[in-house]
Amino acid sequence: MDFVPENAAVVLKISNWEGLQADIKNNSLLSEFDKTIPYLFFSEEAPLLKNLHPNSPSLLSINKVNDSLSAYTFISKQAATLFQPDSIKNKTVETLQIDKQSIQRITIGKKTAFATVVDSIFVASSSQQILMDILKGKTEKQEAFKKVFQLPNTSEFTALLRGNKVAITDSSNVDFTSWSALDISIKPESFVATGITLATDSIPQLLNIFEGQVPQQNNLAALAPMDAIGAMSFTFDDAENLQNKLRGFRGEKAGAKTTGIFDSTSEIGTIDLKSGSAIFIKSIDASLTSDALARYVTTENSFRDVEIKSFSEPVLFQKTFSPLINSQKANYVFQLENFFVFTDTEASAQEIIVSFQNNTTLINTTFFENTASNLSAASSLLVLKMRGNFAKTIAGFFNANSRNSFNNISLTNYPLAALQFSFDRNFAHVTLSCKEGKTETKSISSAVSEKFNTNLENTVLGNPQIIGDGGNVAVQDVSNKLYYISESGKILWTRNLDSPILGQIIEVDIANNGKKQMAFATKSTVFIIDRNGKDVKSFPINFKDEITKPLAVFDYDNNGKYRFVVVQGKEVLLYNKDGKIVKGFKFPKAKSNIAQSPVHIRMGNKDYILIAEENGTLNILSRIGKPRVSVSKKFNFSEIPVTAEDNTFVVITKENTKERIAEDGKVSSQKLNVGIGYWFAINGNTKATLDNNLLRIDGKLAELPIGLYSKPKLFEINRKVYVTTTETQENKVYVFDTNANLINGFPVYGTSEASMGKSSSRNGFNLSVKGDSKDVIVYDVN
Repeated sequence: MDFVPENAAVVLKISNWEGLQADIKNNSLLSEFDKTIPYLFFSEEAPLLKNLHPNSPSLLSINKVNDSLSAYTFISKQAATLFQPDSIKNKTVETLQIDKQSIQRITIGKKTAFATVVDSIFVASSSQQILMDILKGKTEKQEAFKKVFQLPNTSEFTALLRGNKVAITDSSNVDFTSWSALDISIKPESFVATGITLATDSIPQLLNIFEGQVPQQNNLAALAPMDAIGAMSFTFDDAENLQNKLRGFRGEKAGAKTTGIFDSTSEIGTIDLKSGSAIFIKSIDASLTSDALARYVTTENSFRDVEIKSFSEPVLFQKTFSPLINSQKANYVFQLENFFVFTDTEASAQEIIVSFQNNTTLINTTFFENTASNLSAASSLLVLKMRGNFAKTIAGFFNANSRNSFNNISLTNYPLAALQFSFDRNFAHVTLSCKEGKTETKSISSAVSEKFNTNLENTVLGNPQIIGDGGNVAVQDVSNKLYYISESGKILWTRNLDSPILGQIIEVDIANNGKKQMAFATKSTVFIIDRNGKDVKSFPINFKDEITKPLAVFDYDNNGKYRFVVVQGKEVLLYNKDGKIVKGFKFPKAKSNIAQSPVHIRMGNKDYILIAEENGTLNILSRIGKPRVSVSKKFNFSEIPVTAEDNTFVVITKENTKERIAEDGKVSSQKLNVGIGYWFAINGNTKATLDNNLLRIDGKLAELPIGLYSKPKLFEINRKVYVTTTETQENKVYVFDTNANLINGFPVYGTSEASMGKSSSRNGFNLSVKGDSKDVIVYDVN
């Protein structure tokens, strides 16, 4: 320690010299800094260091000579094997006498160093002046340096760093601390440093503002979008004390007016986005924070059921928390659970809301999980840099100069760097963690991404519906206009319809050539429209009397010989694909209005058409409309369609009784012990039931959070069946597989029932849902 030159920027304590050089060479992160100091001293800039072979602990000190030049000093116990010049090619060694001191000038190639031995200590430096200063006793004597130097090591490589300035934010480079001691672990795929840092009272250093504060939990990863550029948060348990110390750090004597906004806050931070920036506060009592904010806000609009308000004090955070926060653009504010978020633009607000509701925040990524394994849950200050956007932060932390622009450094394989400080009495614990990672997400590892969000002219009517493969969507608005939206979110065409579409659009292939059309009914018309918005020949069919149930389409033999089934009160009419009435269908008028759209069921080699009447009659007919099964019992039909299960016809009544009708007409009843909102659905061999928040899929239970849920819908995609339901109060869309496992990345935001269809990506699917009142959202799931 007595030979460390004064004003050293970095001092490396090294137990295994040759092992360290190998670790640095093999580390993919540090190799990107091959044109920076101190990395250069382990490469072509310092050939002497490659030819040193210490067998005891060594020191490597780095001093800044000027803005573009640094010098190294190597210190170790003298040993016979430490430096053997005879084995080195292309070298010269000269002995110089300077100020009665004997030193060696060692030239290897084009690089020169100077060395001497004092009291069995070998000292070599790339600067003759630094070496002479050491011999004259001009060495590092700061008490803070001595304290960190004498701390016990827990690794073979420890870095002692003069604090100077730390880039907390892109616009903030402040005196932060005095000296830090970090035990460093270098592996091929990671760089982790842990230790302590000290601040002094002799000059203002930012670390001291956290004195007396108990570090709180950092929650910014639950809010920051996974594709953010960076984020920072600081925590406290005494807001007034922190504000007073910040005023002292800035040299302000007069007390500033307090707003009360921060009294119920434990964490404040910033998020840097590609599109803008945000400031957030994490409240411990959201109602108190909301009350304190009330006098400063005016409602602007709503996005996805979140009120975005204008904020009348956009410079408040800069005035209060500078230099931790320097933004003066807190123009808008909105609330997400206990977070209050202030953004520069509404677009930034919408980006954060979408990410939060879709669970595409940093906390849901494997790269955060991996990096955070080295972090404390609670800290005074946490700085995150994402997407390889941290070259300057790391280089600055190590007081490294760069020959070339940092823009030439690519750190794309390192999606996150975290720098954390946790104040503890008169020092702080420090952690710097960078780990290589290529997996994008954890809960979204199968990648749920928002494919597009398209805004209609008017409020969405009904549920947006995926049409075909790739993610095209058909949707109607309250003016009865039908929109057809491409998989990229572009509105391809619109059609004005006479009234709302009844039920769902059904895909058909009239020409049997793979080019599908959309079939549906309104209250007076049956439409078949192609993907260009044109009517298929012979359609639409207009009716004088009202169509009272959604269109049903039968394709008995799956050969494209469609029957389009129209219900008008008591009548059932069948049309062929030429728009002609099917005269062979002999079902007369029902005795009462028809309760549900007719259903076609095949059991074995027999076809059945089931028509339920409001008077409780269930007609089970043949293809030509003649009675095939006689059922004497009357049923109080619910909205759940008549279906088939285990070679029986199934009716779920309004009284939640499950009625099974055999092919011979015998009926067996089972009282279901379920709630009012019970639903029953079958797709092939997969059955799903929903009883309040209990979703069962083929008997396997998925217990949902307490809430109000839409009826479960089943979709078969890529030979897999998925079950979806939407919680209509929290606006969360859930998708499960047949094992009742929630698909990775769900729930996502949505305000309606979901529709699903094949995705252009292998093994993926698209999901469409209503967003805000005029918005259609499509998610892509891989």
